[in-house]
Order: sequence, then C-alpha cells, then structure tokens
Amino acid sequence: MAARLFARTVFNARSLRLVGKAYVSRPTMVYRTMLPSLSSTLPQARAFSLTLPRFGSGEADSELVHQLEEEMQFEETDEKNEVPAFVKEFLDTKLFEIEDILGHDKVTLTRNFGNEKISVVFSISDINNTVEEVVEEDEELVIEKDEEQEQEKPKEEEEEDDELESFPVRATVIVEKEGKGSLVVHTVAQDGYLHIDAVRYFKEGQVATHDITVHDIGEQRQDLYMGPVFEELGEDLQTTFSKYLEERGIDTALANFLPDYVDYKEQKEYMNWLKDVNDFVSA
Repeated sequence: MAARLFARTVFNARSLRLVGKAYVSRPTMVYRTMLPSLSSTLPQARAFSLTLPRFGSGEADSELVHQLEEEMQFEETDEKNEVPAFVKEFLDTKLFEIEDILGHDKVTLTRNFGNEKISVVFSISDINNTVEEVVEEDEELVIEKDEEQEQEKPKEEEEEDDELESFPVRATVIVEKEGKGSLVVHTVAQDGYLHIDAVRYFKEGQVATHDITVHDIGEQRQDLYMGPVFEELGEDLQTTFSKYLEERGIDTALANFLPDYVDYKEQKEYMNWLKDVNDFVSA
C-alpha cells in the first residue's frame, strides 16, 4: 500500500509541474500586456518533499517500547532466574530428564526403562487448543450453570473453587524398543488423573518420528490402522493399560506435574517474547 501511495504522489507532483509548464511555456506579448501574469492568478503550489520515515523511527515505536517495558516489570518476579521448587522435586526423583528449549513450544520428558526408551511430549499450544475446545462445546451450559450458582455460592466457596481448578494437558507417551517400533499412548492429564484417549502401535519406520506425536495422525495417515476406540475396550484391559503406564512413571505424580510445568513454561516463554519484541522495536 505504501508503494502504491508513493507512486500516486510522485505522479501527481509530476503532473502538476507539467501543467504549469503547459501554461507558461509559450506566452505571447499580447497576453503579457493585456492579461495579468499567470503566476499572480494561479495559487502558488507549495513545495513539498516526500520523506519516508527511516526504519525504527515510527511515531508509535517509543510508546510501544514503553508499554513492553512496563509489562516486563509487571511480570517479573524476584525468583525469575530460579528453578521452581516443584521442578527441583521432580528432577530429584531422577525418573525423567526434561528437554525444554527456550523459544520452542514442545517439552519432552525422557527416561529409560529396561530395554525401552520412554518419551512424554506436551506443549503450550496443545493446552490452549484443548481449553478453547472445551469452552466452545460447553459454553451455553456453563453460562447457565454459573448464573444459577453465583447467586447462592458463598465467597469462601468461590475461592476454594479457584484453587482447585486445573486445566487439561494433552501428553503423548512414546514407548520405543529397538527394532520393534513404538507404542504411542495419547493421554490427557487433569486434576491428578491421567486419562488415556488412544493407544496406537507403529512398526519401525512406518511413521516419521516427528509425526508420531501429532494427534490427528489418523487423518493424515488413513492408510494405517490406528487401533480401536480405547473406551470400547474391556474395563480390565483399560485398567491394565493404566497400570502399564504407572509402572513406567506415567502416574498421578506426573499428572500433577504437567499442568504446573506448562504454566511455568508459558510464563517463561511470555517473558522471553516480551524481551525479544522490545529489543527488536528498540533497535
């Protein structure tokens, strides 16, 4: 849009100069004596120059930097560089190692269990998508229910509910055996409980490693059998799958850890985003 505006402005300026030349290029003596000069009858065109603002010097830049710095100060805490106590406690168990790269959305917990390599993969975007889906599906029901309860709910109960609220975290558990492929379990952790959504098995090389954690892999690879609907399995079989995960450290403790870590990482990534954007605008 700026390029088109610039072209139109230059074109109009050139046209104005050409029009002026057309009127004054060939005057006659009669016109000079009988008519007032063209310069006295036509309004003087104001001289102007089209100056493009140099990069990083827009009018809103300083205001944006100021607001970003204010937001960083508001979000900063005295313990910003310290590892939270719950993370230290988790690492002290030495069950899992945490692979968390600043600026990346996904977090991976890894461990070895006998001849198995186990990975638990979760991300910030997954939790956001999950919350939005739940809100959209239950929006009308929740609004009606809240309106009824808010009128009768004591203030102390409201505070207790806020403390007990937990958001769902989707986590993909990958159990690998050399030469045997991978068993992939899609789970949702919430309120200290790990719910199994689906159990899938892929032979070695059947699916690319980076695609295994994709929740809609069934839509992308319709040529592969993705396993039965987990809830349609017998209750005993469902229970045994849960025990299978618990023996590998995928248990209640992990279900409690995941939402806390997502909250911690989201805050860390937000602060890093503020800093990066502020540095860019300030440059």
